[in-house]
Amino acid sequence: MIKAQAIPAITAIPADLFVESIGVNTHWAFWNVYSHNYTGLKAKLGESGIRYVRDAAVRAVYSAASYLYQSLGIKTNMLTGRRRSGPSSSSPLDPTQIDAELNEIKTEALAATVSLEAPNEYDISHGSDTDWVGNIKNYTYTLYTKAKADEALRNLPVLGPSLTSEEAYKAVGNSDQYIDYVNLHAYQANRWPGNNGYGNHGYGSITWFLNWLAPYQSFSGKPIQATEAGYHNDISSEGLSEEAEGKYTGRMFAEYFRRGFTRTYKYELVSEGQSGSEGVYGLLRNNLTEKPAFRVVKNLISILSDKGPDFTPGSLNYAIDWGVDDVRQILFQKRDGDFYLMVWLEVPSWNVTTNVDLNPSEQGLLVTLINNHNITNVTLYAFNNIGDVNTSICPINNNQFTFHATDKISILQLSSHNNSISHDPY
Repeated sequence: MIKAQAIPAITAIPADLFVESIGVNTHWAFWNVYSHNYTGLKAKLGESGIRYVRDAAVRAVYSAASYLYQSLGIKTNMLTGRRRSGPSSSSPLDPTQIDAELNEIKTEALAATVSLEAPNEYDISHGSDTDWVGNIKNYTYTLYTKAKADEALRNLPVLGPSLTSEEAYKAVGNSDQYIDYVNLHAYQANRWPGNNGYGNHGYGSITWFLNWLAPYQSFSGKPIQATEAGYHNDISSEGLSEEAEGKYTGRMFAEYFRRGFTRTYKYELVSEGQSGSEGVYGLLRNNLTEKPAFRVVKNLISILSDKGPDFTPGSLNYAIDWGVDDVRQILFQKRDGDFYLMVWLEVPSWNVTTNVDLNPSEQGLLVTLINNHNITNVTLYAFNNIGDVNTSICPINNNQFTFHATDKISILQLSSHNNSISHDPY
């Protein structure tokens, strides 16, 4: 029995903040998949509704990034980190090139740039650099101070360097004075987003990322972005099926947002096609056809997108009567006043031992609207196993309605007007 007097009103989050938290990695300088497929990939990005990509701050990227911004409004997180002589990605960093990097961004892609990022995973790519800790700290300091001293660049946030282990974050230490965001690469192998971890201190869980990595980079607790995250389909190397990847990708964006990540960039837009896990990370297959993960993302964005000026969302006094511990929820609101309640079961959808898809039981949930919020219509957007959306009406009786939560995202639109079920996923 739900005791109304014990249920506080829940303040909603602007729905568009969730859309703003979604990003994806691209590699426009890679000829084999990206640059020669630019037109097709640009069209798919436009279909997806994704507003942010992450790519390297190199000349081969600037024109692609600028065109994305001019035609679709998509902005790029520019990843810095040029190396000394030679093409090797394991050559030591060359801080003397920071001026050139920043000047090129400023003159060739400023409007298209959303943020600057310190170098990528230098702890495992420093090659012959015997003082890699000192040099990554110096590079981050120099990048930050030069950017903030430049009138054209000073308003661009600077993300810390990404690293790959607790030991590396501890060695590099506090960067509070020289970053605006903590940077994490929040991969979870083939485990579900809300897993409790599978190593020391809950290694691989969101709690581990938040409690054992982020505090080393920012003692003060600056906001966090994950510039890489996600899943791949190489089952022989801790991958999972496309179906499970689709379920986990939607829940990853939702769960990371719920746990406080400001933005999460899925790795990556399109599978590159080579053998092994590196070839099958894409939202799109190598031939640009859509995987379930792509459809999940574009449908989430389609339902929750709500661009416009800042507004103060209201609150909703409701309760969900459930008998399981794995229900997750986020309450959103749009500028027209409608509430959007996102609900899912944070449970495994993939058996990591036998490498087969799981289909967890649905959970029937009763939602009670505690006070009169003038809610007269509830529309359910229920994602299916391939990332498409089934839409239906949930009748309200005595201020209550029921629906079934699953291991996929469900979104309930609560309105004070008639909903015509007009959502048209791409």
